[in-house]
Amino acid sequence: MTAPDPPALRVGVVAALPQTAPPLVEAVQALGHRVPVVIGYRRPADWPGHVLGEHDLPPGVDLGIPFSTESVAGLLRAYAVDAAVSYGYPKKLPAAAVTVPRLGTVNCHPSHLPSYRGPNPVGWAVRNGERTIGVTWHRMDAELDTGSVLARTTIPLDEEIWSFTGVNSRVLQAASELLPQVLSRLVRGEAGEPQPPGEGSWAGFFSEDYATVDWSADAARIHTQVRAWNIAGHHPRVQGPVAVIDGSRWRLRRTTLQEPPPGTGRRITCGTGRLWVLAADPLD
Repeated sequence: MTAPDPPALRVGVVAALPQTAPPLVEAVQALGHRVPVVIGYRRPADWPGHVLGEHDLPPGVDLGIPFSTESVAGLLRAYAVDAAVSYGYPKKLPAAAVTVPRLGTVNCHPSHLPSYRGPNPVGWAVRNGERTIGVTWHRMDAELDTGSVLARTTIPLDEEIWSFTGVNSRVLQAASELLPQVLSRLVRGEAGEPQPPGEGSWAGFFSEDYATVDWSADAARIHTQVRAWNIAGHHPRVQGPVAVIDGSRWRLRRTTLQEPPPGTGRRITCGTGRLWVLAADPLD
């Protein structure tokens, strides 16, 4: 028996990027709910790309840019939201914020929680050779990615995906398909399934020990390193993967293990095997 649709809700969206907020707003609105506000994020000084702006949102949706996460609670309270949905926000929300909506706040995390908690779940999944990733909606609590699970699914993580944007579109599609179930459970007051205590793994930002390409390593390992860094996206402190080619430093953007058409890419002989550098940015 199919659960009835929940009544129309006022849903706040917490998302910082133009790749994440608009699709999430559309998914909520398509279910008949109203999105009065999107909580965005102030541009960091070192942020290389576009951050969410008011022109990215549909008419009737306000954009709130808090000075700090301590201001998020006040914004959600001011818009009197019944529930809030979050995806890809770059800062941990305080407990005072996630408890403002009367039905609670939920977050979409691209892993099978409790595995790969933290800010870089897909990057670590690629680094570890995973061929699939989870998509989990969970209640938000005082800790990070530890709340009870409301819905989850699995999507492929194949070799064709090379960027955060590519992963994000698949995650959001799967997340949107789960939203009716998630919101229905919120309306019914269901707590969700607790994550197993004492289990899980942490997926933090990559560190310096993974930032430099060692050409004496196996070609497949280097290829995975390049893909993992590019899917992980912007790093606030460490730049990678950095390789030396002909005495100059380059940040590698795309490689392949299969010989490309003539005149394409730069062939590198590695410790084991060969790969071709298809795209790179000079650093010197």
